[in-house]
Amino acid sequence: MEILNNSKEYEASAKDWEGSMLFVIQPDGGATPFEIGVWLDLWHGKCRGYKFWVDGQDKPPCDYVFAGPEKNWLLLLAGKLDPIQGLMAGKFALKSGKMQMVMRHTLAAKHLVTHLQAFDMDVVAADTKDPAAKVVKFYDKTKNLVVTIDHEKKTFTVHK
Repeated sequence: MEILNNSKEYEASAKDWEGSMLFVIQPDGGATPFEIGVWLDLWHGKCRGYKFWVDGQDKPPCDYVFAGPEKNWLLLLAGKLDPIQGLMAGKFALKSGKMQMVMRHTLAAKHLVTHLQAFDMDVVAADTKDPAAKVVKFYDKTKNLVVTIDHEKKTFTVHK
């Protein structure tokens, strides 16, 4: 959140944006066995908050839902797919929200993705492919536990 809030480029390009957005990664046979997402409260070029979401939990109230399969998210984060071009090509879908608002803020979308790319995004793999598993643990490429999702408790725990 800090990296986005410290960006003058993002702030200027999103100065008229008002709305929360849920970014959803859909399973496609890769490392993610069920839908997971990140909810961002975006308001006038700032991120006022965020939450992690996993299928089985109530979705946080949001104005926009931007969703796509895991492979397309990996391409996006690797800089090989533009978020707006991906949306227009059907690689991502705007499940809810006003398309005209998104299209007026294409530069903000690009800045948002650029800042996501600044993180060291280790490839993370689940310990199971069973979407009905009660507890799923995600490990990075060095086998360190990074996230635990407990469907019964409806929790999403990030480990450091």
